[in-house]
Amino acid sequence: MDKHYSIILSALLMAISSSFAQTKALYAGGALYNDSSNIAEIKKSGFNTIIIWTLHLRENGDINFNFDFDLIEDGKYVGARKHPNFVQDVARLKQGLSSVDRIEFGIGSWEGQQFEVIKQYYEKDGGFPDTSPIYKNFKKLRETFPMVDAINNDDELTYDLPSTVAFMKMLAKLGFKNTVVPYKNSSYWKELVKEVNQTYPNNIDRNYLQCYAGGSKNSPCDERWDLGIPLVGGLWGGTGQMSPSEINSTIGDWKLKCNLGGGFIWLYDNMTGDVKQYSEALDRMH
Repeated sequence: MDKHYSIILSALLMAISSSFAQTKALYAGGALYNDSSNIAEIKKSGFNTIIIWTLHLRENGDINFNFDFDLIEDGKYVGARKHPNFVQDVARLKQGLSSVDRIEFGIGSWEGQQFEVIKQYYEKDGGFPDTSPIYKNFKKLRETFPMVDAINNDDELTYDLPSTVAFMKMLAKLGFKNTVVPYKNSSYWKELVKEVNQTYPNNIDRNYLQCYAGGSKNSPCDERWDLGIPLVGGLWGGTGQMSPSEINSTIGDWKLKCNLGGGFIWLYDNMTGDVKQYSEALDRMH
């Protein structure tokens, strides 16, 4: 590629990305780290935020990825045992010509017990002191993945306010932003955002509202989901789920009714090869 053309194209991509005041986020699971060739498609997709799904906590506080491979054990990074290039691949998402300017690691899910483990350690140690396995392992995560901007908190089981507030404050102290991914219990999430952001202003900066599966009746235009931070409405796309045109229609309807902070789509693994269509489906936000 001609050097001058490359510079112009890079500047154009940066201008396009910066013009998106709204979030265009994509969840990506095993398809990202099991086949690193997919990273090239994601970088050209038009999505500006990638949420890599998802961290799990073992009972001893060690961090596992997606019930697939161990990531941090006793304060040491071990992810290279199964995926030697994982750190470099995560960094590649933002490098060079890319629409991606933000990366988040998910934590939690319907099946996982992450926030139960967090609660147990909080109650055992009275918080998360430097000696806590939770603190040591997330400190190593921060050091190993400086390109990751935020932890995407998806508690769907525990809903324990004191321990989760303390956990997110610990993450903020380590240098992570926090985001939340509710599908029910709006009052819980509202208080959580309030308490964390009182200590670390604007640390929790996005509300990714699930409007599919268990949250299929949710709407970002429902005032109970106004947590005082930008609200990003989420839909499930890909094989057997919503098509790009259906997503485009739903996003457009939301935008007509309320001030939408963006949109996210679950899950890249179901739409490899077609991801740009889903990114373009969110363009009715603008």
